[in-house]
Amino acid sequence: MKHLYSAQAVRSEMVVLVLEKWGLHPELREKSEAPDLNDLDRDADVFIPEAEYERAKEILFGESEFERGGF
Repeated sequence: MKHLYSAQAVRSEMVVLVLEKWGLHPELREKSEAPDLNDLDRDADVFIPEAEYERAKEILFGESEFERGGF
């Protein structure tokens, strides 16, 4: 597993959902040993299998359709 993203849990969960929609297999990991699951501001990391890393990186951080279209 390779580290892809770090942010608040609410944002990290959204990243996981987006990657799952693309057929990838991300994993959300809490930074704290005993996180308060009601606290959306808690820190979390997203990890992805190494074989899927480049595709996940392109999905999240690559050019948008607007950039490709020249808008």
